[in-house]
Amino acid sequence: MKIAVIGAGAMGTLFGGRLAMEGNDVTMVDVVPVVLETINRDGIELEDEAGMHKIPIVAKKAEEMTEEADLAILFTKTLYSKSALESAAKTFIGKNTYVLTLQNGLGNVELINEFVSMDKILVGVTNYASDVKGPGKISSKGAGYVRIYTANLEDTPVVHEVHEVLVQAGFHAEITKEVYVAIWEKVGFNAAINATTAIVHAPCGAIGAVEEGRFLAAKIATETAMVGQAHGVDVKAENIIHSLENTYVAHKDHYTSMAQDLKNKRKTEARFINGGIVAKAKEKGIEVPYTEAIYCLLRTIEDTFDIQGF
Repeated sequence: MKIAVIGAGAMGTLFGGRLAMEGNDVTMVDVVPVVLETINRDGIELEDEAGMHKIPIVAKKAEEMTEEADLAILFTKTLYSKSALESAAKTFIGKNTYVLTLQNGLGNVELINEFVSMDKILVGVTNYASDVKGPGKISSKGAGYVRIYTANLEDTPVVHEVHEVLVQAGFHAEITKEVYVAIWEKVGFNAAINATTAIVHAPCGAIGAVEEGRFLAAKIATETAMVGQAHGVDVKAENIIHSLENTYVAHKDHYTSMAQDLKNKRKTEARFINGGIVAKAKEKGIEVPYTEAIYCLLRTIEDTFDIQGF
């Protein structure tokens, strides 16, 4: 399968590397010169439980692509998705290309649908952990899952083909018609753990170690479930809280991507995670005070990087 992975960050590099290891024709698509140069020169360096893997792979800018991909996997941060898709649609996303999003947040399908018809969109979630150690270098340890289905919820051969490709690459992948439940529950999880760890500049275990931290995260999970249910998605708060409790222990030393972004004074995905929940709540006239307060704090931090004193 000819695959283009859009975004050579932590997750894109993990998926691109593993897919290439299994013989797929993979191209990493990015815009950062040092990332492109390093991957083309050194390949991807992937550290996992089995050791260090050096994986030869091609990296290009979108405008350098000359062939249509069978599958494009979108792994950019959601705030960069539109510009990435605009470039991709001019070169390697054609009428026969399927686009898979495993991104965080709400609104990804609607954004992709501006460029690709609904019957060509696959949607899903993953909770694999991946930490960037340098351009083209990542560490990924621990178990995870990938859950996918078609965006229009119609069973098609391609979703089974993509599932098989992911399984062969070593991912614990499953096909589920409840994909939107999985997406909402992942959004609630991220809204709770990513946002709180980012604000307190601490790893996941810190939130679970403090009663007030656990309380706040659980409140965000509960609000997310309430909003999802109002939109017809059977989201269960207890599932989100269970995932949080596991993370406090299993990933106690992990710094979330949002925490790393704020540490390095980069824009986060808060607009599409906490902000996405707030927007969906307003559509139904629902109050989500804990989620909204955290969102307002995150936006304030992001928009005052230039005047912060630390």
